[in-house]
Amino acid sequence: METLPVEILEKIFKHLRYSDLKQVSSVCHLWYDVYQRSSFMSKMVVHFKKELTLDTIDLFLRSECLYQNICFTSIPFYDVAKSKRSICRKDVIYEDSRFVEKIRQFLLKFADSVQMLSFCKCHLERGRLIEFLELIPELKGLEFEECIFAGDDACVAFPLSKMKKFNFKYPEDEIQRFESGHVYSSLAKVQCSLVKLKVQLFVNEMFGDPDSDLWEQVKAVTRLVKLHKKTMKSFKVDSFNDPALKKLVFDDEELQLEKVVFGELKLRKDDQVFFNFLEKQKKIKKMEISIESSIDANNDQYLQTICDRLQKLEQFYYDMSRNSDSGLENLQKLKKLKNLVLTKNRNTVGLTEHCFDHIYMPNLKSLGIYYKELQFPAVQQIPVSFPNLKALNLSECGKGVTDETVQLIFRSLPELESLDLSKCKQVTEQAFLGCTKIGNLRKLKDLVLEKCDGVTDLSLAAFDNPALKSISVAMCTRITNVGWEALCRQCPNITWLNASHCRNFDDQSALIVATMLGELEVLNLFKNCSVTNEAVYSLVENCRYLEDLCFTKCRGVKMKKPEYFDDKMNRVNKDCLVNKKKI
Repeated sequence: METLPVEILEKIFKHLRYSDLKQVSSVCHLWYDVYQRSSFMSKMVVHFKKELTLDTIDLFLRSECLYQNICFTSIPFYDVAKSKRSICRKDVIYEDSRFVEKIRQFLLKFADSVQMLSFCKCHLERGRLIEFLELIPELKGLEFEECIFAGDDACVAFPLSKMKKFNFKYPEDEIQRFESGHVYSSLAKVQCSLVKLKVQLFVNEMFGDPDSDLWEQVKAVTRLVKLHKKTMKSFKVDSFNDPALKKLVFDDEELQLEKVVFGELKLRKDDQVFFNFLEKQKKIKKMEISIESSIDANNDQYLQTICDRLQKLEQFYYDMSRNSDSGLENLQKLKKLKNLVLTKNRNTVGLTEHCFDHIYMPNLKSLGIYYKELQFPAVQQIPVSFPNLKALNLSECGKGVTDETVQLIFRSLPELESLDLSKCKQVTEQAFLGCTKIGNLRKLKDLVLEKCDGVTDLSLAAFDNPALKSISVAMCTRITNVGWEALCRQCPNITWLNASHCRNFDDQSALIVATMLGELEVLNLFKNCSVTNEAVYSLVENCRYLEDLCFTKCRGVKMKKPEYFDDKMNRVNKDCLVNKKKI
């Protein structure tokens, strides 16, 4: 086997099951490379949108690719206009039998490989959904986002005994929230071992009667937490303000979480319950929390308690509204913290320019600050307070990020591997043409400059950084072919490029990128109206590792004729060239 050509190995691998493929890939480096690079295994997420047709499904049924993640977006699995609902809530659902049969064939084809199945803004009939899920019993992840459910309530549980992850988000309409909330009851009957649970709750004091159907949803979630508390490591919930559920999670001795996310957490009367929770959950390593307190001083106390009791915390996302500078000083107690994100969504008690003066965290590797009012003196303290940063995100910090800021970063943080300066409109091309060039960041791999008007052809000409792998210049409208050629020449190892909303990107630009970036894997050209089919041909012909190609809303690209999908495009997901893998 070791002497066989790669082409022969690919043909052999194509006849293996997905589970066998994963074992085969661990035999040696050669087999792993064949597994990663070959067309039969796609690492991308396949998105279907409402333009999904029978012919499109046939293309996938004929494809040799196996897909691990599939997302259906805005697809009416039944015809809303022709379906009817009687006063007795007996639904008459109108379905296209041919479409349903094709979907059944599609799911059967990928039943052995698909790991995550998502439904976003879809119309789903409950009985049909159960039938579809029965076709993929090995599924490990299921997601519903703003879906509308119809038909009689399903009495049976989801047939997913291997499920590990479940995500759920309500639709916006109040009535539809009520209908979709019954998913919790179906999930609570599943005999599986959930590791990650992400849910929403909208039940609070305004609903009154605890015996109502709305409260049944809360009770179903409490049963979920109780059933899976020994295996659950990650728990995320928005509007987590029901006293019963709060008490169940906070007071349970057996629940030992490693990641917890609380959105819009209101701590007014239940402060001691929350503090007790922090005392018990010693194993939490990742925490995201947004606290809504009516008293400004309370938030400093909450932050102090978190920092005092969660000594193993490694990742912390904190909404710092209503916090003072002195409250933030508690962060340095988290000696193991590696990733910190501070965001401020409401203009209440503002941070001063000295917010980092008394903080020193030598182990912090990643810092994100989302605060429009952040001033330059505070930015100056970042290299002093966090000397070993490898990732820095200052997007939307409009006042504090200037040309001087960028030069300071280039000069003071040479170990940076990731930098995000998106939406920093005060940055001009002088930030990149100053005394210290971006080339000083020799380890920089990811750079985000979205919506930065200062990024021009001259700026890109100064990007002498062979280590750069990923760059986003979306909505940087002053870049021409001169700039694209300079970028590709200076940074030849780029594998991920986002050039969406770049109005000067045309077929010639695509040819430059295709011929000069031989390792390109992902290219986003969303809403670039100057590109045509010629751009597609150039990219597919030259980029042999291309996996993700987005031409959504590119009016000049019309890839509909069957003859366009020839053998040259076999390495790319040829069925997803239009609409960023969204068909």
